[in-house]
Amino acid sequence: MRLLLLSDIHANPWALEAIERRVGPVDAVLVAGDVVNYGPEPGAVLDWLTSRRAVAVRGNHDQAVAFRQDPKAAPAKARLARTLAEWTRQRLTASQMALLRSLPVQLTWELSGVRVAMVHATPSDPLYDYRLRPDADRPLLAALCAGVKADLLLVGHTHLPLVRRVGELVVINPGSVGQPLDGDPRTAFALWEDGEVRLCRLEYDRTPLLAALERLPLEEHVCHELRRLYLEARL
Repeated sequence: MRLLLLSDIHANPWALEAIERRVGPVDAVLVAGDVVNYGPEPGAVLDWLTSRRAVAVRGNHDQAVAFRQDPKAAPAKARLARTLAEWTRQRLTASQMALLRSLPVQLTWELSGVRVAMVHATPSDPLYDYRLRPDADRPLLAALCAGVKADLLLVGHTHLPLVRRVGELVVINPGSVGQPLDGDPRTAFALWEDGEVRLCRLEYDRTPLLAALERLPLEEHVCHELRRLYLEARL
């Protein structure tokens, strides 16, 4: 069985399409939230998820767009996140907004005997907890994953790739498809194949993304900050 594991697409279909071209056919696509906000093409990403029958949960930015709530973004991005959330709401159709609102906060999915628990941040704080990071110590990691009854736990939120084991549970953060923040601007994803997980990075042509950012009807400083994020992959 072959699973494509994604998170934090952030309305960047160019990265998403590059991954699909490289990976080829899979049995399922699983997405750990934040499909929209920041990027210039939220509708295209939602349509892609629908056409691929992707299984997805809601992230804090999806929550912000769908329900007009504060995304509680990192301080360095808080103002930018609120500005882009309002712009994103104006870009989505009624059916796309309905899809965004319908995403569950967490779920457990199963195929061929493999159970995958999915949540954007952590099981106890599904939308906002940033503590499940690569540098989390073992006691904290165990506490954050307590009570999860699955083979895999798929998370996102930090934009930092991670594979850790807690007993029999494998915790996976594939990193960010659309907006990496670890200093490496290549798109990030993970593949699960017959019991083995692999974190992957892929270079892709960011020219159309950067051109789309330049065309956004937003203040120049907003477009400049977005462009910097995508080029430098740092807050």
